[in-house]
Amino acid sequence: MYLYPRRRRRSNPWRVLLLLVLIAVGAYGYTIVQRQEFESPFVPTPTPTRAPASYRLEAEALYLQGNLDAARAAYEEAIRLDPDDVASYVPLVRLLTLEEQYREAIERAQQAVALAEEYAPAWAVLCMAYDWDGQVPAAIDACLRAVQLDPTYAPGYAYLAEAYADASRWDEAVEAAQTAIDLDPASVDARRNYGYVLESMGNWSGAVEAYQQALEIHPNLAYIYVALGRNYQALADTANAIAALRRATELDPDWAEALDQLGWTYRAIEDFEQARYYLELAIEADPEYAPAYGHLAYTFWARRNYEDAIPNYRRAIELTYRASRRDARGFTITLEPIDDDDPYPSPDVVLSGTLRGTGSQATRLIAALEPEMASGEWADTGGRVSLSVVSGNCTLSLVDMPQPPDDQVYVGWFEGLYELDGLPFSIGPLDPSADGTLDIEFVVEPVLGPRIEYLYTLGLCYFYRAQCELAYPLFEAALQMDPDEVNALEGIRLCQEAEGTAPPTASP
Repeated sequence: MYLYPRRRRRSNPWRVLLLLVLIAVGAYGYTIVQRQEFESPFVPTPTPTRAPASYRLEAEALYLQGNLDAARAAYEEAIRLDPDDVASYVPLVRLLTLEEQYREAIERAQQAVALAEEYAPAWAVLCMAYDWDGQVPAAIDACLRAVQLDPTYAPGYAYLAEAYADASRWDEAVEAAQTAIDLDPASVDARRNYGYVLESMGNWSGAVEAYQQALEIHPNLAYIYVALGRNYQALADTANAIAALRRATELDPDWAEALDQLGWTYRAIEDFEQARYYLELAIEADPEYAPAYGHLAYTFWARRNYEDAIPNYRRAIELTYRASRRDARGFTITLEPIDDDDPYPSPDVVLSGTLRGTGSQATRLIAALEPEMASGEWADTGGRVSLSVVSGNCTLSLVDMPQPPDDQVYVGWFEGLYELDGLPFSIGPLDPSADGTLDIEFVVEPVLGPRIEYLYTLGLCYFYRAQCELAYPLFEAALQMDPDEVNALEGIRLCQEAEGTAPPTASP
């Protein structure tokens, strides 16, 4: 058989070009993969970012475990990922308030309200933050707004009840607390705040029952155990008070208030060694917690150890002054009649400013002072006030201040700070120079804050150490708080008797 040679097809140049391109791309891709596997075989593959909602779920679980610090951190991470989600702000504000970080709590709550002005929970936690910061009227207004927006929101009534109790509006407090419970019997805040209302009214047994009901709902909240222990103390039930406070320290071993209250309860049964142990733990947990120093000082005083009592009383007073200064919220300059001795500021405000903290610990408060009126004689005036929370040193600078009318004088006032007698803290008359400038320095101390027994007991410690020159200012400070304080009067009498001078006469 004869075979003819096979006829070859003519090559298509475009087909060949396409094949060559595909081969080149495949070879390049293979090379790149092999190079990555060789150069970085252990680099993890990218993982998806966690959703904010997952952090909220984690925070809720941590809260139920009683781990408030970790819960707060999780809520903050959720907000960092989604700053516009108001649902994360509300529980965060509540935790910040429980941890006594009031300035940050108020700031966060105000952010929440700005994000959702018609959102009742945001107004409710703003109420709570205001109330715990001592701004009771503002708290009541915020809570009333919350319950107006949502009359079925139980926490709004619970926080309102607490604010009413702080305003001594007992009937309204009880009614609001009962409404909260009726709306949500399983609400921890409803039960706890009802206990607070009863405690504020002196019904300690009723408060104990309410706090126990709150703990049945959430058994891992240290601050409720502290409240329970406080009321057991009021009922002279020391054993149950110690048990409740021990549980609080187990849940939060670094909480100074719980450790302090446990130590103070041991003092009540004159177990001074246990008292000292827990009080020193409280100071170690928070070196700026003033009550622990005062209580520790008393354990030394009770055993006539004046040498160790003195530095602890001094530290308690110093820290309480510091805490009071931190509460300063604003500074105003008013016009006052020259011959008027009214201890309260007049409504004729010339300059004002809000004090704001700098740094994580807010050790310095600063306010830019601006004219109250945009036009008129003081339209171009301005100034700045700076207050050291730690030392009390303060500077005030003013510019373009016109001279006051002949029968008036400028006076500076701190909002939120008070003299020992409870009157608004004033730095007295201000005298700007002819060119309208003023630069002065002064010390904001003493201010209302220290317990009166710290003052007169420290004075008596100095008396027993023959240091009456140091005792007199403390007795006089105590008498500014209460002119009839018998311990201070007796301390002055003892000092004057020891020095051979005439004793003072008691106030009428």
